[in-house]
Amino acid sequence: MNIQHIQTNVARAGSLYQTKLANSERHHETSSIKNEQVTISKEGLAKYSASLKFNKISGNDPMIQHFQQFYEEYNSAEAIEQRRLEQLEKEQAYNPLTDEFNLLVKGNFPENTLHHSINEVLEGKVKNASLYAAELASAIRSSISMSDKSVEERAAYREMALKQAEYVAENYFDNKEEATSFMNEINKYYENDLLREKGYAVIDNSDLEPFRKYSSPLSNGNDASFYTLAKKYMDEDYFERFINGEGTAKESAKFLMQLENNKEKYRKEITEEFEFNEQQVEALVKDVKSMFESFVWEKGHITGTTGEELDYFDELINWNKNMLSLFL
Repeated sequence: MNIQHIQTNVARAGSLYQTKLANSERHHETSSIKNEQVTISKEGLAKYSASLKFNKISGNDPMIQHFQQFYEEYNSAEAIEQRRLEQLEKEQAYNPLTDEFNLLVKGNFPENTLHHSINEVLEGKVKNASLYAAELASAIRSSISMSDKSVEERAAYREMALKQAEYVAENYFDNKEEATSFMNEINKYYENDLLREKGYAVIDNSDLEPFRKYSSPLSNGNDASFYTLAKKYMDEDYFERFINGEGTAKESAKFLMQLENNKEKYRKEITEEFEFNEQQVEALVKDVKSMFESFVWEKGHITGTTGEELDYFDELINWNKNMLSLFL
């Protein structure tokens, strides 16, 4: 292979494999050369020049063989999955409540939020009020902040946060009115999050009354919104085009006729689906509350249980312990 050929076939010059070098040589012998111009930076030119020298090494060279083996092993499906699991393990092992640097970082929260309320009343009572506020508010509003967890786990964190808030109100406030105000705020957000978990749309600190997500604040009673009906019953392909403004009058008219003919059936299906989910959530929350009644408590900590220990039991206990350790 000569330099002129490499210049006209830049895509081939970077290959490290002997087979591709052989193919490139055969191509050079059987095809005409087409001159092309490229613009390359000094840094890119340096790397390119180095690659030219590297490609002159025989494919039988031990270094090439070792590199090829490493490349194939590094990019194998097993190696990629292993790296992904290792990264996930590192992320899960990180604990913001015990990280020394994180304990020194203080944040600010918008007013009229649970985070801000907790931060304000606990300033001076914990090592880092903003860190504590972020964690407690996150657990209270677990339907939003813990979407990766199951409904049961979110309920457990919500209950644990409520229990801890009650313990804090009883033991870290000198003023009874302040403690009551703190718990009123916690309970308000707690109830709102329970509604969200059941399938209601809730906006904290808003005059807008909660409504079922399949409905809308402007609908008549609990009638399903057009968006809900379209997403559930419209052809999937047309729905994508419809929301992107690419629908046709003919297709829209056809769907409106479909809604008209099946209005009661669709309404019943959506309502029953919502109510079934609501009942399931209520049952899970009830089970979690029963689990908490089986815990043995000592100064805000769980020291044992008379019931069954679930998979996330240790994680929950450690979270509660690390949170309480922030208090001065």
